[in-house]
Amino acid sequence: MSGSSAGRFARRLVRLYPRAWRDRYGEEFLALLEEKPASVGDVFDVALGATDAWLRPQVVSNRSEGRLVVVARLRGSVLAVLWAWALLVVASVGFQKMTEYEDFVQAAREHVVVGAAFDAVVGGAVLALAAVLIGGVPIGFAAVRGALAEGRRDVPLFLCVPPLSLAAFVGYVLVLTKIIYPTLGTLAVNDAMNVALFLSVAGAFLVAAVVSVAAVSAAVGRCGVEERHFRFALASASVAAVAMVAVLAGTVVWGVALRMQAPALFMGDDGILATPTYATWGVIVAAMFLSCCLALVAVVRGLSSSRRPRHSGVS
Repeated sequence: MSGSSAGRFARRLVRLYPRAWRDRYGEEFLALLEEKPASVGDVFDVALGATDAWLRPQVVSNRSEGRLVVVARLRGSVLAVLWAWALLVVASVGFQKMTEYEDFVQAAREHVVVGAAFDAVVGGAVLALAAVLIGGVPIGFAAVRGALAEGRRDVPLFLCVPPLSLAAFVGYVLVLTKIIYPTLGTLAVNDAMNVALFLSVAGAFLVAAVVSVAAVSAAVGRCGVEERHFRFALASASVAAVAMVAVLAGTVVWGVALRMQAPALFMGDDGILATPTYATWGVIVAAMFLSCCLALVAVVRGLSSSRRPRHSGVS
């Protein structure tokens, strides 16, 4: 990339930040970016910093600037892992939906590797969930405590969104299974109505997941939380990332073992909505791989940024 192109790219990166931030740090940050070509990691770092600047738009004093920069980077990394974990949850639900059919249950019983791989997926998913909760609950309590001390109601309201979203999703599923489906009679898997209802459930789950994670991100970004809470959460996020990799590995091994030990089932049309099994498995693996990459990059960036001093103008 030529010098002029690099300069234009650096200016575009700076424009990701709010105007108040650019007025305070823009020139200094631009000079820092132009010192060397921006790497993929730098772009990721800038994106996290810009997101944090929009969530926490205040400009801080020079005295506390350095500490808040570290907190901002830790917070951005923790929230990035949360988003990656949400993507893994969506993919894992698809995997669970596919493998709940009797043919797959029987294959797990008859073939040791298939069964062990499935158990690894379940174990990794449980560990990832536990790590996210252990790291996130202290931040949630700290955010609510700080918001109440400041007389703010927005943070507690944001944190109410996840349970309300879950309740709304469960309610929708109950309406479908208890009221709508019984009135429709027996539907074929490929029936247009069945496909539409299934897609509506998948869409409702995806919306609930996105809204919940977005609400938590907004709540954490709007209220001051001590650095120690984010350091603890980053450690938990590291465990969650490792568990996510275990889920991915288990899913990959499950598919490979199924292909070797039950090829007819793997090459059949037993995927979600009677799609090819291998195609459904491939999409799930791709989504899990993306989520793991995001989580690992976020953890590495968070750990590295918290261990070395950063330029005071960047947040």
